[in-house]
Amino acid sequence: MAIDSFNLAQALNSQSYAFKCWNNYYYGNNTMGISSKDMGAITQTWNSELANWKAVALNDENAYDIPDDDFSKSYDDGKAAGQEATGYDGSKGGMIIRGSGDLLISGGTAALSVVPTGIQVGTKSVANAAAKAGGLAGDAAASAGKTLAKGSNASWIIGAPLNLLQGTLYMLQKPNKTQKEACDTLQDTMAESQAATIAAQEEMTSMGEEIMALSDEAASYNEDANEQIKEEKTEYDMYMASFMALKQKAESGETLTEEEKTLYKELGALLTESGENIGETQDDVSDTVTGIYDDMGSYQDGYDYAAETAAEIQGITDFAESFDSATQTMCYVEGAAQTLNAASAAANAWKAGAFAMSGSWAFGATAWAWAFVAMAAAGGAMSGVGAAEQFKWAGEVGTEIEARKATQELNTTTTEMYDTEIDNYNGWMSGVEELELDIPDEIGAPEDTELPGGTATGEEAASAATGFGLAAATEETDDKKKEEKAEPGTGVS
Repeated sequence: MAIDSFNLAQALNSQSYAFKCWNNYYYGNNTMGISSKDMGAITQTWNSELANWKAVALNDENAYDIPDDDFSKSYDDGKAAGQEATGYDGSKGGMIIRGSGDLLISGGTAALSVVPTGIQVGTKSVANAAAKAGGLAGDAAASAGKTLAKGSNASWIIGAPLNLLQGTLYMLQKPNKTQKEACDTLQDTMAESQAATIAAQEEMTSMGEEIMALSDEAASYNEDANEQIKEEKTEYDMYMASFMALKQKAESGETLTEEEKTLYKELGALLTESGENIGETQDDVSDTVTGIYDDMGSYQDGYDYAAETAAEIQGITDFAESFDSATQTMCYVEGAAQTLNAASAAANAWKAGAFAMSGSWAFGATAWAWAFVAMAAAGGAMSGVGAAEQFKWAGEVGTEIEARKATQELNTTTTEMYDTEIDNYNGWMSGVEELELDIPDEIGAPEDTELPGGTATGEEAASAATGFGLAAATEETDDKKKEEKAEPGTGVS
């Protein structure tokens, strides 16, 4: 995740960006690199918002976090996707047992190939080992038994069949192949996952910028409306002062001129108009800010998708991690086992060959030993191929492991970014919810629009006052409005 660059000018002019900076400084490890001096300037500029910011930051229950159940479901979906893509369930017990057994057998066979002179082995053991190796050893079993019964140092009679057995079993069973092929498939999966998690980061960055702009737009509408209301209230107070001065003059017994009577009438209409303007401003801003708030709320789906993507990728990478490292290890173990088998096979072939040439060719006394030469040579050749293959696989699995680790690192960044961005989102939504309009308590038309002595000031003003919803309700709601708070996104106080 790219670290956001800090812009002090923007922080001093944008409330939403200022909150983002403040939240990052105090609760996000200051990854934006904001100095204490700059943060001081931010808190001084937005001092009136600090209480709300702190309340948002300290609220452990973020209404916009993805539910745990949804996260768990996405995690399980990711794990299942990995299993489906590879056709492998992730079990590794059999792989470890097989590799460990092969290494043990190869080690034992290698030890036999250097067994000290004088150690005797039984005819039955030789026959059984030869039979396991296949038909090649069958014809030689009886002669081998006779030789061993005489006590000669012929460990190759056991070793060569075992060499053949292990080499043959390798070629038939291909240990670690299933797991290795699963890792091959996961390399492509990791590349796709990296692209997905980077896309989620970019989407959250884009959404954050758009939501900040909407938040600032709502705040700007609210601020402009308050300025407009303030101007309207100033005019209202000026009209009311003139209106009351004329009324008091008439009540004192003085006769108003026709011009003053006309002005009195006009002032009544102007007072009504001022109240209407304030009411219209209130309605317009309420509709506009509510619309912006709803637009901001629509981004919740985008954050949920980012969280679900991160959860799915975590499921996939955890599935891969459950066996890929073990697979690489067992490839090395199997490679070592096959290497030992190939080495002991070479020694056993040499010993069997030496024995075959040591007897009387005329009567074939030792010629049967050439069968053991063939067994050892064949087993060694297959194990040589197996060793090279296993070490090659280990390297290729290592490539997948590195890709998996890189994917996990990227996804961890995505998860951390989600946590930060969802907190910012919560703050921006709360900021719009808290927007307030400064509605004056007394903005209605005058109750008494007649001059002393029954002189009417005009039906227009009275009629307008009755038609003006906010003014007409002034008597009933003035006290109530003092305590009225804005509904979410309405911008009304």
